Amino acid sequence: MPELNIIEKVIALEAVELLRNLTPDQFSRIASIAREEALLPGQAALEPDRPLDALFVIVDGSVDILRNGERLHVAKPYEVLGSWALFDEEPMPVRAVAAEDTRLLRIGRDDFFDLLSDNVEIAASIFSTLVKRFRKLVEQTS
Repeated sequence: MPELNIIEKVIALEAVELLRNLTPDQFSRIASIAREEALLPGQAALEPDRPLDALFVIVDGSVDILRNGERLHVAKPYEVLGSWALFDEEPMPVRAVAAEDTRLLRIGRDDFFDLLSDNVEIAASIFSTLVKRFRKLVEQTS
């Protein structure tokens, strides 16, 4: 597969719920720090014993989210793996394993923080989305 250009990265990022409130310029800035990675079937993007230093956006393929060998979810294109990695480096107790040939965009924490130092509105938008997700989760368990 040929590598994605900046426009294709922006299009992929625009489909991600976590980033849905960003402007075209903000998408472009994030796309500029997103690095493409490929996983073969069975290859892990996240491991429970590996500290997190990036989040991943699935562009093509699918990823099984497993805990103790049990499948919890199958993540598909435009879903995010490890969104918590931007704010907390502690590993999560799950494995994320490619179910098929999978292409990801990797957004490293250090690059993201460098970007945020000049773009506070990006952080505000992402925090807003995360708070809404948390609120929805709390309401579902009440």
